[in-house]
Amino acid sequence: MNLPFPNLPTIMTTRRSFLQTALAASGGAATLTFAQNPRTGFGLAIGTYGLQSMKLADAVRLVAATGYNAIEITAMPGTTGAPSILASEDRAKLRKLLADSGLRLCGIMADLQPKRLEADHKAQLAEVYHLIKLGQDLSPGQTPVVQTVLGGKNWGESRDFFRDRIADWIQIAADLRGYLSIKPHRLHAMSLPAEANWLIEQLGAPDRLGMVYDYSHYAFRDPEVTIEASVKESLSHLNYVAVKDAVKEGAAVKFALAGESDSWDHAAIISALYDGGYRGDLCCEVSSQIWRDNPAYDPVAATKTCFENLKAAFARAGVARR
Repeated sequence: MNLPFPNLPTIMTTRRSFLQTALAASGGAATLTFAQNPRTGFGLAIGTYGLQSMKLADAVRLVAATGYNAIEITAMPGTTGAPSILASEDRAKLRKLLADSGLRLCGIMADLQPKRLEADHKAQLAEVYHLIKLGQDLSPGQTPVVQTVLGGKNWGESRDFFRDRIADWIQIAADLRGYLSIKPHRLHAMSLPAEANWLIEQLGAPDRLGMVYDYSHYAFRDPEVTIEASVKESLSHLNYVAVKDAVKEGAAVKFALAGESDSWDHAAIISALYDGGYRGDLCCEVSSQIWRDNPAYDPVAATKTCFENLKAAFARAGVARR
């Protein structure tokens, strides 16, 4: 397939042999985010998605100074964390900065919407490789999750295509010992936990693939999707959590900063996740609806607002951060 990364024969094993391996390893995802000690809490993170006006190093310093436990780096093409612009020297400096700051690198935010054309698919497989390697270069002690939406509009028409493309992604993740997480999105073909579960289980529930939980994509649905029901349905394959608010304006649903609205209480999400056994990080996401093309947007204020709101939610839930 002529992909621009090494060890191609090892990475691109046959799908049949991969699925046999994945089936044998099913259930292993629990080791990534579910702790054995029930008294251990989980941490609070924020991504650099809403910090694109800053240099990446300055964004890391802001997140650490604000009091977060972890950080997610946005690594889409054209962003400050894109693998193509971070040379070995840049990665070494960032790795040291993260270590010195005490921040965990919990995630790499990607936009891996599966490609129809084979040539584009091959290029995307290279992107998966480089995203996982970026996370490992910056956090050699604990590989962060690469999380992505899948795009598309119609679940029935997209699900088999998604499954087959993701199977190739996971072969790369398995070879590199990386982790992927797929995110249901209210405006995309895969929009509910049940649909993400279907994809993961079709692929044999490999320990290299999980689901992102983000209640902002489930709120204001008809029929109603509650926090309790959506957490319960997500837990078996959950390996990442994103948090932000959503508000309904007429027929439209718009995103807001985490804890900024009264649409729901994030303490209820924290409690449900904790009671369900989740022990990973919660990552605040500042939607592009908030910061893109908005001259009034203040990235420092947004970072602090999310922190204070979620810090209070942790206290209301009675869960200590780590």
